[in-house]
Amino acid sequence: MAVTYYAPGEHPDGFVGFHVTAEVGDSFYQRHFNTYSATEQSDTDVYFLYRRLEAELQSVKWERDSLHYHYERFVSEDTPNTQPERGVGVHGITAAFARRGRGPWRACFKVDRFHSGTAPRQPVRLFTFSEPYSQVWEEAVAFWAQEHGVYASDMDRLLESPPDPEQFKRLRRQMNEREGCDIPVETLSPVFAEQRSVIARQRAALKAKEMKLQVGLPSPLSKDIQMEMAAWFESVTRSGN
Repeated sequence: MAVTYYAPGEHPDGFVGFHVTAEVGDSFYQRHFNTYSATEQSDTDVYFLYRRLEAELQSVKWERDSLHYHYERFVSEDTPNTQPERGVGVHGITAAFARRGRGPWRACFKVDRFHSGTAPRQPVRLFTFSEPYSQVWEEAVAFWAQEHGVYASDMDRLLESPPDPEQFKRLRRQMNEREGCDIPVETLSPVFAEQRSVIARQRAALKAKEMKLQVGLPSPLSKDIQMEMAAWFESVTRSGN
């Protein structure tokens, strides 16, 4: 965004006043606010002051639009330079395998810290799978939202759409086959631990249903007990008569 003032004789086409320009995404905008009618080309003249403030207000509006445009991209797209199989649909969070020096590889979500101006960049934060997959995703997204000032509605939307754990399989293959890494298959185990636990519970419930051992479901009476109850009922009926 820029506001440029052209005094009499400065503009090649003879324009006098304020020229406002802006870029929002791939679009370029401009407006002219002439001050021909001002008696003095300074803030002492009411009309000149009015046109200057109009120009500055327009610049602020376009700056707001630009900020909104970049925010929407931040919370809905991968960064343009995101490497294959890393993106999760937003700026600042990626799927990754990381290690310290020659230490073991660990699957994780990598979250970028907020960075502004010329301040030194802080190291990224890693969220490894020492907890269930869904919990690690929640922690990573919550940190990302707090770090970058993300609206609660956008945070909630991202929480409801975690990346498929299968992405880590594809990422491991990508890094091993195309990037020269040697990440062992065992590194995937904690990524799929929660999924394995869910499958195990589902199988156990199915087996219990097949065996009719679900809580609250009575077992059928044996034939001997049925005959004994019938005999007792008949004897009670006779004694009553």
